[in-house]
Amino acid sequence: MEKGEQVEKWSGMLNGVAKGMSEWRQENPKATLREIEKEMDKRWANVRARVVTDLAVESKAGDWKEASRGEEPVCPECGTKLKAEGGKKKRRLQTQGGEELVLERQYGVCPTCKGGFFPPG
Repeated sequence: MEKGEQVEKWSGMLNGVAKGMSEWRQENPKATLREIEKEMDKRWANVRARVVTDLAVESKAGDWKEASRGEEPVCPECGTKLKAEGGKKKRRLQTQGGEELVLERQYGVCPTCKGGFFPPG
């Protein structure tokens, strides 16, 4: 996806949150500040998760099998360069806001320690 399209998508999502909150507030005129904040956090967490996912997918760490020399991920335990294994795999993570992210990333195994990792980035 092009950068401009991505920003446009995110803007649309933010506008949707604003519109949804306005409608929610009209339906809940006696809501407390805590209730308003809770509803906003719930809606914002979804947008935040989408933006984080989109940015993470852009990372070179998602497919480092063809990384140039010096850019290959290394084992956090022993520093050995990881060996790409099994192609891309889905990795499920949870944001601080409790939303689930699903990233498709290259999986690697350390030939020395035999540990398996989804490299960060």
